[in-house]
Amino acid sequence: MAFDAVTTLIQVVEAAKQDIMTPKILSTLYGGRSMMVPLLETIELLSYNLHFLQVFMRSKTEKKNWDTGDSSLYKYVEIEVARIYEKYKIKSKPRLIYVGDYWPTKAEDTHNLLKSIVRDIEFVKDRILKEERRAAALEAEEQNITIWDTYRNALKTENEVIVGLDSDIERIVNRLCYSYFGGPVLTILKNSNIDKFRKYVLKLQVMALVGEGGIGKTTLAKRVYGHPTTNASFHIRASVVVSKVHNLKEILIGLLRCISPITSEIYNIDEAQIAEQLSISLMDQKYLIFLDDIWTTAAWDAIQGYFPENFNGSRILVTTRSKEVSEYLSTNPYQVKYQTLLDRWELFSRKVFRQSRYVPSEYEKIGKHIVWRCGGLPLEVVLISGILAIAKGSPQIWRDVARTLDRVDRYDNNKRISKIVSLSFKYLPNHLKDCFQYFGVFPEDSDIPIKKLINLWVAEGFIKPHKSLEKVVGESYLHDLINRSLVQINELSIDGKVKSCNIHDRVHEVCVRKAIDGNTLCIINDNHAPKSSHWLSCQTSHWPITRASYWNCGPDEIHSVLCFGKDVYHSKCRLVYPCLELLRVLDLSLVKCSRGMPSEITDLVHLRYLALSTIGSLYKLQFLKLKNLQTLLVTSWIKKYPLQLPCDILGLRQLRHLHVDQRCSQYLPSLVKKNLQTLYWLKVASSDKKPNFRMVPNLKELGIYIEGQLAPSYLGSLVYLNLLETLKFEVGRVERFYLPTDFPPNLKKLTLRYTYLSWKDMDTIGKLPHLEVLKLKDFACCGSKWEPSEPGFRELKTLLISRSDLKHWNASSNNFPILERLVLRYCWELKQVPLKFAKIGTLELIVLECCYSSLVTSAKQISSANKLLFLGKTDCPLRVCKVGIKVELPNNKSFEEESVESSKKKVWKALKKNVWEALRLNYHIMKALKKNVMKVPKKNVLESKVELPNNENSEELRWCLVGDVYTLLRVLTLITMIVGLLLLILGLI
Repeated sequence: MAFDAVTTLIQVVEAAKQDIMTPKILSTLYGGRSMMVPLLETIELLSYNLHFLQVFMRSKTEKKNWDTGDSSLYKYVEIEVARIYEKYKIKSKPRLIYVGDYWPTKAEDTHNLLKSIVRDIEFVKDRILKEERRAAALEAEEQNITIWDTYRNALKTENEVIVGLDSDIERIVNRLCYSYFGGPVLTILKNSNIDKFRKYVLKLQVMALVGEGGIGKTTLAKRVYGHPTTNASFHIRASVVVSKVHNLKEILIGLLRCISPITSEIYNIDEAQIAEQLSISLMDQKYLIFLDDIWTTAAWDAIQGYFPENFNGSRILVTTRSKEVSEYLSTNPYQVKYQTLLDRWELFSRKVFRQSRYVPSEYEKIGKHIVWRCGGLPLEVVLISGILAIAKGSPQIWRDVARTLDRVDRYDNNKRISKIVSLSFKYLPNHLKDCFQYFGVFPEDSDIPIKKLINLWVAEGFIKPHKSLEKVVGESYLHDLINRSLVQINELSIDGKVKSCNIHDRVHEVCVRKAIDGNTLCIINDNHAPKSSHWLSCQTSHWPITRASYWNCGPDEIHSVLCFGKDVYHSKCRLVYPCLELLRVLDLSLVKCSRGMPSEITDLVHLRYLALSTIGSLYKLQFLKLKNLQTLLVTSWIKKYPLQLPCDILGLRQLRHLHVDQRCSQYLPSLVKKNLQTLYWLKVASSDKKPNFRMVPNLKELGIYIEGQLAPSYLGSLVYLNLLETLKFEVGRVERFYLPTDFPPNLKKLTLRYTYLSWKDMDTIGKLPHLEVLKLKDFACCGSKWEPSEPGFRELKTLLISRSDLKHWNASSNNFPILERLVLRYCWELKQVPLKFAKIGTLELIVLECCYSSLVTSAKQISSANKLLFLGKTDCPLRVCKVGIKVELPNNKSFEEESVESSKKKVWKALKKNVWEALRLNYHIMKALKKNVMKVPKKNVLESKVELPNNENSEELRWCLVGDVYTLLRVLTLITMIVGLLLLILGLI
């Protein structure tokens, strides 16, 4: 009965959708066409909710064995549906939408009634979703797994709570992006040297932000770096973290990565070549370089020579804790100030009680006391908020926090931060304590990939292996640490998911100290020798493991060895000793093995995680001895030397994640392997037999590298991968690539690279029912025109097109109805984003990288139109982000016209331009002097250190100085105007 009622309601709503578009209804509708859009939107929402109920009821009626909860929930839904059906007396046609041959007098009343039905149905839908989540939590609890559903707020880093920095951001942006008039300018102007003035204003300058750790330097600098004015002012922007122990090669590569695409091969090039590439990339460009966390002047001396002096207003932004370093780098460092008490209270209340500033009365008094004891560092407030946000229902924890802060000197920031982090650790659930301490394994300021972190947690035993839940559980653990402000989001993927993370260096210090004090962690570097611990973090450029190092270590003490040294080479020296027999984790991904892999590694039968970087043949290695191996990553550190691996690696019994190079031959196992979840890359050649994907039924991520011509049916067994969500295709030596005849039924992410498909083939992709992310890389599609068919891409949220010859893209909101992110990279032929995208209400972000300015213009037009169309209807207005703009080339016609233009006219145009520029420059100088000379400190007016007398005559002298400069500028202006007149006469002649 209830199912039939829902079906009838859907039919009624669909009929109403058609009715509203008829001329007869539009003519009788009070308010005319202005009410059509909101009515249609509400009807669409009603249709969506009804279909949700229909799917739920069908799934429950088809389920054979109901439990008690399912039965009671279904009865509840039946009762509510019947109530809604009777409440609005909807029979063949809905009274509230359509009455006889006319609409109600006021369309607004109709709209309100429609929204009332939507609210009633959404109430039922929310109850269903709540019960489903509760059931999932109970299932996880039965397996001793805790899943935290608190990570949503952490995903949008642009909504991070920032308090009290607006004026600082504005001042720093102005100093970076506009000419700064200081004391030296006055001396230059007094000598009437305009060229010297221009060079002074436009020369490469360094701006240093200085302040102690935790004061908010990096947060402030990132906001300045990403500010719209900053984006518009510089052709190139690049940033890198320098850190306490700087590595010049890593700094150079980090900066180069921001400017142009790089490959892993760059690590095999020496520093001088990388530095030359960086300098060439910056030459003749107006650039902004952001160097975060410089500790020594030596680090600056090592890098500064690679930034060319272009005399075009390029800038370098630096953060440092050291006042000495800031004064060495900049003549006028910017001192980041402590937060005021009011700002700290606002930050605290918004972090603890989310975006609401309202603090319940029972927490207000103790909350203000805690904030007062925090001091002026925002980091302290953020960390304290992370504790109390989770403990809003526990006054005891609030009192404990207040007592702890009372026992610490209010002016000793180091001890206070240490105590706060220790408190955070104390109140962590047991399952998160080891996960948090494990961050101490990574070097300070490390960028930690999420996938790697979760796989390490599983290998260490912090998360119990489960074929479908371990990734979900790992992500929930991580996001819980993020919500407690112990971990920071470092990078988001293009679909808005957390891609990498890090922890603040002040938090890292405490994390490392606690792990070392508990004999859990040993950090091996040039200053510390190895000692027995569960986790060994090797942070040296020398191979630290020798017989002498571990002769006194027990065989059950060392569980993990992770190597983070740069340019570490391994050839013949022995790797494995008896003390490592129970090793679980061996991460040698940064160690460059030159002769395959040490054979004794296969004797480590307890290994769960193994990462290697090598060249040569591994055919003779007996990988199948590693019976407990869960994650295996083997790559070649020289691209032209592909790895030679045994083809039976997939036969490993416990293997869950395999990452090997694309050109490594692998065959699917002959027996079913239910544990395998991730496989990159599976090489498929035309000479091989058809892969049978039924042998790996639980795959969730798959990368396929194709060599040789394949028939469309060759990969037909992909359809049996019911759990596959991510699929990547990359093509090698192939004349033509054909899309598979069938795709996995629940595919969410698809990446195509070098496939050279026609844009018409995208119609097939558009029909995938659950596709959310589509990445078209490196000529995945060829052709100048793309006209998607309708309907298509109904669930697509993220679209990336990188390196394409696409010129004309004719698409509308109907083709991509719920698109959220659009990323276009190196689309040099495309001049315009489809303007109809302005009608996509879900569109939040357009990223344009190295594209023509006309493409940026069209994106901005879409953004403006989108804001007008959806004003007040979305919390996330559409943003346009551009990364580099390709220089426009002249078209043939304009080029020919310019080529025949007389040299006389060319000279005249150039002279006229320079005259007007000189006049404009004089005007701005006078305006700036009027504003700034009066603000110059009394003891620093002139570069020659002439001091103004500190008495009542100083003001008179200052005005005399202004008068002299004004007189000089008037003379210069008069001369310029006379020259301009003469040029005008010559031009007419």
